[in-house]
Amino acid sequence: MYTTHVGSFPLDFTKSNVSRAFHDMVNIGIDYPPYPQLRNFIKIFLDPLVDIHVLKLINSKYVINVPLSELKNLPLPAVRLEEAEIVANIVKEEGIHVEAIRGCVTGPFTLASEIQVSEKEARGLFTSTLSSKDFVLKYMARVVRKFVTYLHDVLGFKFIVIDEPVLSVMVGSERILFGYTIEEISKCLDEILKGVELAGVHVCGRIPPLLKDILLNTQYVRVLDHEFKDNPKNLTVYTKDELERYDKFVSLGCVSSRKPVIESVEEIMDVVKRGIDMFGSRLLMIKPDCGFRGLAGFFENKEKAYEVAIEKLRRIVEVKRRLRV
Repeated sequence: MYTTHVGSFPLDFTKSNVSRAFHDMVNIGIDYPPYPQLRNFIKIFLDPLVDIHVLKLINSKYVINVPLSELKNLPLPAVRLEEAEIVANIVKEEGIHVEAIRGCVTGPFTLASEIQVSEKEARGLFTSTLSSKDFVLKYMARVVRKFVTYLHDVLGFKFIVIDEPVLSVMVGSERILFGYTIEEISKCLDEILKGVELAGVHVCGRIPPLLKDILLNTQYVRVLDHEFKDNPKNLTVYTKDELERYDKFVSLGCVSSRKPVIESVEEIMDVVKRGIDMFGSRLLMIKPDCGFRGLAGFFENKEKAYEVAIEKLRRIVEVKRRLRV
């Protein structure tokens, strides 16, 4: 069993804060530390599309700036993630040894859900480009793939996780919004993650049956990363037999990312032991439910929120140490 983190922290984006958060995770004993995401996980990946005029930014709202009928001619952005480059340099210069660095990339469905078709429309899921399957599957997937290749092949991050929180909203128990099929979404994720040494998908919230089928039927996704602390019903979504049959592993969220209370080691241990009971050797990683950026709203300053986030991680590592699994 290993430890990891989704990536975001309640700190302002500076080089020193990126370095601090990464060093803190390494020193605590996180096995798969991510590059710290200290900027909005949508903005990081959509701003490059504004730079090449595929999108425009109006009143903090991303709006498509080109006809959706001209997908073949749309350029791809230059990709760069400064946080990731800072971490890559730290690892190289200081000779840091961890299992792997986790590269976090926001997925095409979630990114498309934050792009509006028209600046005149009300902001929302049903007026977003998520409703255009061609735009998502033929263009946004290529954009995200370019970021994945950059992290994996250029910076050497061997654990890449696609963050797709919107999937638990658009995929229901019996149908998928906008006419997407199980096969289309599974194939899209596979095309993005093909060739990655260890690939995962993070979806927070309740995991509906159709989404389970989508994730199990991917070829290259190995790690299924979900909330289990604040969504304990997710413990019943997968069976150990299913995980073995499809060769998948679980990354188990065992502390809340929404609540500012620091869980006791015993409370975290209880969640992890239930995960072991359900998934056995298919439980590969333990982690927070999601990122910690939202904790900032509970405290008088970001420093106090950050201290809580680090203590939550420290206690996860302590649970792993005591279990010796």
